[in-house]
Amino acid sequence: MNTDFPKKYNPKDFETSIYEMWEKNKKFEAQTSQTWDSYFIPMPPPNITSKLHVGHSLMLTLEDIMVRYHRMKWDSTLLLPGTDHAGISTQIKVEEKLAESGKTKHSISREEFMDACWDWNKEYSWQIQNQFRKMWTSCDWTKEKFTLDPDMNEQVNKAFVDLYNKWLIYRGEYMVNYDPYLKTVVSDQEVIYKEEKTKLYHITYFVSGSDNEVVIATTRPETLLWDVAVAVHPKDKRYKKLIKGQKKLILPIVNKEIPIIADEMVDMEFWTGAVKITPAHDANDFATAKRHDLPLDVVVLDKDGKMTKMAWILAWQDYLTARSNIVELLKAKWNLINVEDHTSRVWYAERWGAKIETIISTQWFVKIDPIVKKVIAWYKAKDFEIIPKKFNKTFEDWIYNLNDWCISRQLIWGHQIPVWYTDDWEIFCAATEEEAYQKAQEVHGKDVTLTRDTDALDTWFSSALWPFATLWFDIWAEKQTSKLYEQFYPAQVLETGHDIIFFWVIRMLLFWYEFTGQTPFEKIYLHWLVRDKHGAKMSKSLWNGIDPIDMIESYGTDALRLTLVIGNTPGNNLKFDEENVWNNQIFINKLWNASRFLHVNISDTAEKNTQKLEQALLKNYNDLMFHEKWILSRIRYLHDLVTESMENYNFSEAGIELQAFTKNEFCDYFIEEFKLTKSESIHGETVISYVLFKLLCLWHPYIPFVTEEIFGRIAYEWHLIDSTWSPVLLERDIDIEKEKELMIDIIKSVRNIRAENNVMPNKTIKLQIYARNKNAEFLEKVSWLIWWIVRSEETTVIDKKISSSQLAYDVIKSWIEVYVDTSNAIDSEKESARIKDQIQDTKEYIAILDKKLLNESFVRNAPETLVRAEMDKKSEAQEKLQKLQEKLQKIQ
Repeated sequence: MNTDFPKKYNPKDFETSIYEMWEKNKKFEAQTSQTWDSYFIPMPPPNITSKLHVGHSLMLTLEDIMVRYHRMKWDSTLLLPGTDHAGISTQIKVEEKLAESGKTKHSISREEFMDACWDWNKEYSWQIQNQFRKMWTSCDWTKEKFTLDPDMNEQVNKAFVDLYNKWLIYRGEYMVNYDPYLKTVVSDQEVIYKEEKTKLYHITYFVSGSDNEVVIATTRPETLLWDVAVAVHPKDKRYKKLIKGQKKLILPIVNKEIPIIADEMVDMEFWTGAVKITPAHDANDFATAKRHDLPLDVVVLDKDGKMTKMAWILAWQDYLTARSNIVELLKAKWNLINVEDHTSRVWYAERWGAKIETIISTQWFVKIDPIVKKVIAWYKAKDFEIIPKKFNKTFEDWIYNLNDWCISRQLIWGHQIPVWYTDDWEIFCAATEEEAYQKAQEVHGKDVTLTRDTDALDTWFSSALWPFATLWFDIWAEKQTSKLYEQFYPAQVLETGHDIIFFWVIRMLLFWYEFTGQTPFEKIYLHWLVRDKHGAKMSKSLWNGIDPIDMIESYGTDALRLTLVIGNTPGNNLKFDEENVWNNQIFINKLWNASRFLHVNISDTAEKNTQKLEQALLKNYNDLMFHEKWILSRIRYLHDLVTESMENYNFSEAGIELQAFTKNEFCDYFIEEFKLTKSESIHGETVISYVLFKLLCLWHPYIPFVTEEIFGRIAYEWHLIDSTWSPVLLERDIDIEKEKELMIDIIKSVRNIRAENNVMPNKTIKLQIYARNKNAEFLEKVSWLIWWIVRSEETTVIDKKISSSQLAYDVIKSWIEVYVDTSNAIDSEKESARIKDQIQDTKEYIAILDKKLLNESFVRNAPETLVRAEMDKKSEAQEKLQKLQEKLQKIQ
């Protein structure tokens, strides 16, 4: 217990020691021996390639709010941390580091390269864990996992073998995206289109046995040497005779016949509506050729961007040289009609910027159709829920349109594919090399030699196993011994970004339903993305990124957490503004000072046990004063609302209500009323102690550090993290709340009148309130409170309305009006001079607007929206002028 209470909350003085205390006392560790309800969140593992960013901070904050809330409900909670090996990204970083010493992955052995990757992992996984701790996440560090841990690798191998044995993994030739820089396959979801200036070549293909011709337009003339057809749309009237007559075209340069085919993939509006089909170098061409049973496998461009031997006279040339040469040949043959500038969409790797080629390649694939049917069936049966619901559409767009998943990558770093080959390429799939040899020797004898596939698995393959593999559960083992799995399976929530629904969420669902027949998680909470304050995506190139550690160093963890969570509608992106972090730091200090006030004004012997305080209030409720009953009714409302919001994952809504209650009802009204009535109230200390302690509990999931520190300074002998999320037993009193709302409306009105009339805070006014019947009776009882809060010389309740131009007034409701006499509170001469200056400034502003609006050229040529905006400004200025003149008249 620390009884000292500084005037200002400085997070740097407390956060580290609080977190160390929590961790030392094992507050984050999951309790597997208890019979409580379980609450498990498998933390999305960040890549080991770089430091954490503000998006990770949002993820960690949301997960921590969920876990702390359920921990206070006395659920057995588990927030399981870990990191991902990030195959491609890490290999890029390691290759860059090797290049600094003049090495490449080709100049060293596979083992040496793996050692370099492990060294990288050791360095950066430690950094990431430190950042996790700096963001003060209450995860169970004793269960931290890495996707390349030995037990994880074993699970991955067994999963691969299981799917292979079920004929759900196969090796086949297909069109894939290929990165010539990394020399590996990449998925469609890892590439983006960029628009590039290029040339469009119009080439004539003559009709065989005729003087007719078909003109096609292409950006890649170097690939035409192995065109297998020219395609047109079946409804294109220009080519109906050619299609009906089954005519052939003469392939330029090569002088061989190729068919003209009808296919609906052709865009009739694209130039002549005729496109050449080169299956080995374009995904659409590949699909078209398959539909028409055309040759697929002739490759004229290799993985390094050079022409192959199949390109004949262009063989071994780089593609740009080959393009230049074939253009000259087409000119000489009179096949080239025109060349023009063109903007083309080109594939690039989204994260590392390499230009992507589409090639036919032999790779390993997961057969999706039999697996995805199970996910779709359980999705329709509502076996899992997606929050917010708006992302159901995104989920359906993916789940109903999945293709087979290419899972092989030509990488060293990662889970090496558990497949071995004989010298004649016979396949033996096994979880270990020993098992592979046992299988091979049964077929070929002991002298057989096997070579392991050098490819690695797509990183998302191992990530798809994350929820159950992290629980030390082996579904393929004979004995199931994982207590973690028994208690926490399935996860109650998967919390992640909506941008990886396909990459991660769907693939986990595919694997879990296939391997266990159950959902991996009951709810999928998809958080928003964090943008800069203008709504732009954060990136290093734009210099608009936010380092969360910098924010924590400047403002504290709690202020950053509030900024990321409060005020944003789930499903919409968050515009991050540092000013909001600063404002939240000010709010946190307001809560600190309110608590400090309690610390100073409550006796050391006062009761501190929340349950005993509540029992005392229940027993003596009839003896409480009006404002005390009101604040207890409001804390009951607040507790119920926050609890419901927590259960429904409406964290922003709950946070907004908590802030409003803390700033307005508790600090601005109740504490002021407590000061005024302290000597008269019998149970005032009990009420304010109970409300503050309840408020700290409600705030703890959001701002755990300041609440824990306050809790420890108000003479408590235990930790707030151990407190119970218990219900408020005191009932709401709606009538009292309505009466208090009326009183607050009157106070706000008087404060506005004081501000409008420039009445200084130390000056008093005279207040009269018109009210009738019950309202009058109530206001008579609380007039002394209103008098004190608004600094009035006298406050009277009257039963007749006043008609006087000398008084400021406001209509609260049709049956309540307030009249304020400010004559004794202001210096008439100074105030008149001030208002006259404002009147003159406003007239000059209106004159400027008039000059612009009377300018015919401006009105005629300016956009209508701009003209309307200027007219609105004039209307607002004229309204302001009228009010100033009325105010001046009253003063004079």
